[in-house]
Amino acid sequence: MPARRDPSTVPLAAGRGRMKKIIFGKCYAFSGEAVHERHLAECLALYQDAGDAAPQVAIRIMHALPPRVPAAINPKSHRTFARGMLTSFPPADVYWGWSDDGCLEIDVALKVRQGVKHGIKKLLSTEFASELELLEKVLHEFVLVPSTYFFDDVAPIHAACVTVDGVACLLAGTAGVGKSAAMIALRQNHRVGFVSDDIVIASSAGPQVYANMAWPKIYGYNCNGDTLKGELLAGRGWVDRTQFRIKSRMDSASARRMIRPDRVYHHVESAPVALSRLYYVIREDVPGIRVAALDAANAVDMTIDVVRAEYSIFHDHLHWERYNALATGTAPMLTMDRVIANWRSALAKCFAGVACFKVSIPFDMDQLAYRAGMVGLIVTDAGGLP
Repeated sequence: MPARRDPSTVPLAAGRGRMKKIIFGKCYAFSGEAVHERHLAECLALYQDAGDAAPQVAIRIMHALPPRVPAAINPKSHRTFARGMLTSFPPADVYWGWSDDGCLEIDVALKVRQGVKHGIKKLLSTEFASELELLEKVLHEFVLVPSTYFFDDVAPIHAACVTVDGVACLLAGTAGVGKSAAMIALRQNHRVGFVSDDIVIASSAGPQVYANMAWPKIYGYNCNGDTLKGELLAGRGWVDRTQFRIKSRMDSASARRMIRPDRVYHHVESAPVALSRLYYVIREDVPGIRVAALDAANAVDMTIDVVRAEYSIFHDHLHWERYNALATGTAPMLTMDRVIANWRSALAKCFAGVACFKVSIPFDMDQLAYRAGMVGLIVTDAGGLP
């Protein structure tokens, strides 16, 4: 059930979508203009079909949002309405509202940029993203993950996640700590399955996580000593390939590409999976990789702190929503305080019974040595830790 519902809301769209998928344990319905349908099918291909289930979230992709009169606009990028709120991000405007039957309905207007200036910016960009990749990024980062905030039985974790023999293992931590490097080192192991690359969704039903099929972002430095570069650039145009190679030579952290998970891993886990282990990867002043037990309560607090920092672009809107509500004497659609309380409850239930560890990594550890150590920790030594 939704965390909060305003009974005065009305449906945002007449229909609930032609494509329905099970995502994060709920039924999501999708619709879009004809130009978006093919890309939507590609972005959502790895999620399970929902059949005839009633949608709990309905998402519409479009070129422009329907006109609505806001109750307040503070600041310019956030609008509060009697029946919802609008969050404006660099690549898209997103309107959120509850329908009369309790369905979270979301309108997404993509910001299409063209012309010479846009072409130059694309050449200088990190990703050189195609229209498909731009939609995939908007859909997962600015719509699907934030949509979980409106429900009280799930919580996001900034973690890579794989299964080892069908049981999930989380690699959590701040950006740049080495989660993706460890994931790449594990990708060719037949015992390992893909669950998520960056954000995984925890369930309050117990030690269980839901898959996030957002496409992994592979940097130039991730391709060193691996056959991944050929797979990453396969099927791309010569300008695309040349841009990646030149930027990688200049700075391997300045070039990256997105790739569908099933092109990188032997298999992907689209169904919910049981969680057995959580590793928080920390860069510390240590001589070698060190593993120590981590209190589950500390793991909950660390998880909340990391997500609050990593997703601040959406969190700012929740603070502005509360500000506008206070200024106009109305009830906010959602507040950050409510979200944090839900997360704390959901994560405590999810981590109960999960083996939690802190993995300390030296500041300047060689990349190949790091990868080998993480493979040994996650696969070879599974179940053998103190």
